[in-house]
Amino acid sequence: MKKTIYIFNDGEIKRKDNTLYFETDMNKRYIPIEDISDILVFGEVSLNKSLLTYISQKRILMHFFNYYGYYTGTYYPREYLNSGYMILMQAEHYLDVNKRMAIASKFVEGSSKNMLNVIRYYKNRGRSLEKIENAIISLYEEIHHCKTTNQLMGIEGNMSHGNFQALGYPRLPRPGQQALPPGAAHGLHLVDGQ
Repeated sequence: MKKTIYIFNDGEIKRKDNTLYFETDMNKRYIPIEDISDILVFGEVSLNKSLLTYISQKRILMHFFNYYGYYTGTYYPREYLNSGYMILMQAEHYLDVNKRMAIASKFVEGSSKNMLNVIRYYKNRGRSLEKIENAIISLYEEIHHCKTTNQLMGIEGNMSHGNFQALGYPRLPRPGQQALPPGAAHGLHLVDGQ
């Protein structure tokens, strides 16, 4: 499985024969090109055109972030996730209600499975969460009966509410209530230790 390379140090990334290497003032590190899917650059890095040509051939994305870690941009290799065909297919799936619902249903299914995994994790550690687990399972079974994305969002919202209850998170504030729980505004973060 290919991996993501993170570069936090300042230096220079170059192509060397059929591999990459990252050179700093103190050392040089070789990076096997066949094992890379993405390169995330956080430090001040110099690079050249031969490197960009090479990572384009290998379909490697290079993402850049500024000093504070905010996303700046991405170098996309030519004809990779940047073609008009991909955009047309995305538009086609958005415009076709059946295709859009199929994709949206998969998102909600994945979300609910993750919620159930978290609830089962805490249930196996002694917490009594059967009622919430059964409610989420019941909602999960309704996913394929939905006719609109609004119905799907309602089911996901109800499942999330049950999941948040299980984890001990406070309810969302009503108009006029404080948005953050006491202490959160001062940087205090509480973790449920049960």
